[in-house]
Amino acid sequence: MKCHCFRLLGALARVSFLLTPIGGWNMLCADTASGPAAPDTLRCEYMEDPLGVDTSAPRFAWVLAHSERAEKQSAYQVLVATKAESLTQDKGDQWDSGKVAGDDFTQVAYAGKPLDSGRNYWWKVRYWDKEDRASEYSRPAHFGTALLKPSDWKASWMAAGDQGGEFRKQFTIAGKVNSARVYVGALGYYELRVNGHRIGHKALDPAWTTYPKRVLYSTYDLTSVLKQGENVVAVMLAGGWATQEVDGSQVYYKQPAVLVQMNAEAEGGRTVSVVSDATWKAVAGPVVESSVYGGEVYDARKETPGWDQSGFDESTWRAAQVVEGSAGARSSEMMPAIQAVDEIVPVRMNSPNPGVYVFDMGQNMSGWARLSVEGPAGTKVQMRYSELLYDNGMINRENIRGAKSRDIYILRGGGEESYEARFTYHGFRYVEVTGFPGTPSLDSIRGRLVHTAVKTIGSFAASTPVLNDIQRIIRWSQLTNLMGVPTDCDQRDERWGWMGDAQASAEEAMMNFDMAAFYANFIRDIGDAQRDDGAVPGTVPVKYVSDETDLGWQTAYPLLVKYMWEEYGDRRIIEQQEAGLKKYIEFLRRNAKNDVFATKLGHEGDWVELAHTPHDYISDFWYLYDVEIMAGFEKVLGHTADADMYAKLAGNIRAALNRTYFHPDTAQYANGTQAANAMALFLNLPPKDRRDDVAENLSNDVLYFHNMHVTTGFIGVKFLMPALTATGRSDLAYDLAVQTTYPSWGYMISRGATTLWELWQEKNGPRMNSHDHIMFGSVGAWLYQALAGINQEPDGVGYRHIRIQPQAAHGLQWASGTVKTIRGTVESSWTHDANGVTLHVHIPAGADARVMLPRPKQLSGITVEENGRMVWENGEYMSGDPGITGAVSEDNDIAFDVGSGEYTFTLRGQ
Repeated sequence: MKCHCFRLLGALARVSFLLTPIGGWNMLCADTASGPAAPDTLRCEYMEDPLGVDTSAPRFAWVLAHSERAEKQSAYQVLVATKAESLTQDKGDQWDSGKVAGDDFTQVAYAGKPLDSGRNYWWKVRYWDKEDRASEYSRPAHFGTALLKPSDWKASWMAAGDQGGEFRKQFTIAGKVNSARVYVGALGYYELRVNGHRIGHKALDPAWTTYPKRVLYSTYDLTSVLKQGENVVAVMLAGGWATQEVDGSQVYYKQPAVLVQMNAEAEGGRTVSVVSDATWKAVAGPVVESSVYGGEVYDARKETPGWDQSGFDESTWRAAQVVEGSAGARSSEMMPAIQAVDEIVPVRMNSPNPGVYVFDMGQNMSGWARLSVEGPAGTKVQMRYSELLYDNGMINRENIRGAKSRDIYILRGGGEESYEARFTYHGFRYVEVTGFPGTPSLDSIRGRLVHTAVKTIGSFAASTPVLNDIQRIIRWSQLTNLMGVPTDCDQRDERWGWMGDAQASAEEAMMNFDMAAFYANFIRDIGDAQRDDGAVPGTVPVKYVSDETDLGWQTAYPLLVKYMWEEYGDRRIIEQQEAGLKKYIEFLRRNAKNDVFATKLGHEGDWVELAHTPHDYISDFWYLYDVEIMAGFEKVLGHTADADMYAKLAGNIRAALNRTYFHPDTAQYANGTQAANAMALFLNLPPKDRRDDVAENLSNDVLYFHNMHVTTGFIGVKFLMPALTATGRSDLAYDLAVQTTYPSWGYMISRGATTLWELWQEKNGPRMNSHDHIMFGSVGAWLYQALAGINQEPDGVGYRHIRIQPQAAHGLQWASGTVKTIRGTVESSWTHDANGVTLHVHIPAGADARVMLPRPKQLSGITVEENGRMVWENGEYMSGDPGITGAVSEDNDIAFDVGSGEYTFTLRGQ
């Protein structure tokens, strides 16, 4: 296949995965002095200055800064020290790597002295460029270790009853506190308080896991909070997912439990340890009721001021219960936390009935409302949440099904009060308030936006407004469905980690947000949930159990590992998951007959499709794709025999799939739907002499048979846009993207959607009608990859080799995309007029790129300048421009090979 077949570079035999790293990496500007500047954006295990590293060999990453074009790292030196002062003397007493030859700066593993549990380390790095010029050292960064060995844990699980409660432990520290850390895990959700102060900004912590297999814990530094003398560590606890019943399934546990361990060191080397056990005191507390679906009932009259401080009278409190809890692994929560990240001001308040007040946030969102109120003690104010309204102005809650989705606050009285939930969340645009004493104002309610606090690393904009609207609702849908795991929806009695939704939206998520640590955790969750026979469940963590899970959901396991490799160069995650992935492939092979996947699993297929594609064909597609992915993993690991074995199996499956489902007389796959032919083109299934025929069938179906509308479900549409683009019909893909009549993304927007729907149709009744579902969000990756043109070459792991190939679709005047990748900022922005095209690109140091400048067919006598210097004339490359090493004419583009740096190409013709 020629390179132009990867035009969407996310298309065909490899889906281009454009993810962006952690922490909002800043675009690097050229240094005023010549040569390499100090490395920037230091990260450890994808996190900036993490406190809870629980691996013995954490990986470091940094971004290169250089004032010159076409620069690379030729060597690096990392210093790790036990004291910050040592780094000021350029001493690494824990690890001095020395000058290490190599160009890797995204996955550099620690190789120093063994790390100790529960302590801080400081590190910095410098690098040498390709001319062997050394940069200055970076600014110091730091990381802290968590509890590295199971034997480090001394705490016991403790509980206080079915609804959780409040716990406190008073203790004494003799002398000034030099350092202190506390580790907190829960079967449910907790809030940590020390000496009257809330600790940290985490919400709904820890993230949901398959608790019997694994529980996450968080690490907090208490050095500045503890004091000499009497101290108190206190915890509020509620059940969360640990006690939430789903579809009649068994709850994980009958009551929530919490695990606390504080280790402190005082002056003179004295140590103090406080662990959860039966010596803690507990009480029911003011959270009367709490559940994920049901919401929270909070009785402020039951508050006990001072309960989290020393000197409090705890004589009426009972001893905490020591319980069995979870025997699973305890792992540090090494990913961005769930947090209340923003406050939303209502756009209007209406009163459709006496005493009923409906607040419109103007945006579908996840989280809860904060209530400001004043009234007599015992007054009960209820807030009910919904995505929809009836025509009469009352909230429509039919589509949230069995979820109560309400919060109730019972006033303590005596002045102005403020309340917001702690241990639940809702998906909503509207908040109905009843029981309010008096008449509320717009200031009585504020929306609290809550989700996993991943940082934005991508931006896209274009001249066609509906594309910007699509980008906006995709971003909102993605964020509001990140709750420690990638969920399907945020409002009804579901909110599970559906694997099909996760894999369909992952590429888009990686281009818009820093997802590396988040997906690393979720992939481990998948491994924990894998069945003994090698299959993986449809939802992860395991809660809703189905023995027949469609392969489009199970494929999330290999696909997410693949994306982590291609976006971040994460080889370690392949190594960690290799055994589980092999087990999964063997499950597939056992269920195949004569190299055709013969077992019907599940019923989803191309879920919510408008034109039916045979389930058997889709399953066989996934069988081939997964085996090809596995062959690639083994090649990466250098396991040649296994790689060859899986490659041979994939070849057999490919041949069998074509024998079974390709119709040579019509050049159609299966029954010739958009999904069937797009999926075949994506994996380059058609024989070489029939590929164009299959592509024409697909184009005709879109253009003539369905008048520029999709007929796929969310599985098929993931492949439809790349397949059209890769076969030279980006114009049709563009027309689908900007369509505003049913069915389309634009139709949702025309009907007032602020987040993506679960269905192409507008449905507002009961059953499956979520108005905040991310599964149709795969088009977001296409916006970056096709319209902005940001891709990787097939061997461009971790953005080492980039391909810029924008599709200048008819009707689109300009487009611009920026992605802060693990290697640095990649930017592509273009505009065109009747006389030519201007393309601006930024390639980070340590990377190179092939820049495909679109060549309008109607123009002749084409010339290309780069920043005023002629680089293409009379059909030939003109050498001499720094950073550009060559150029060739390639189909409808002029391809320039460039090193790192900023470039502005201007193509003109007649």
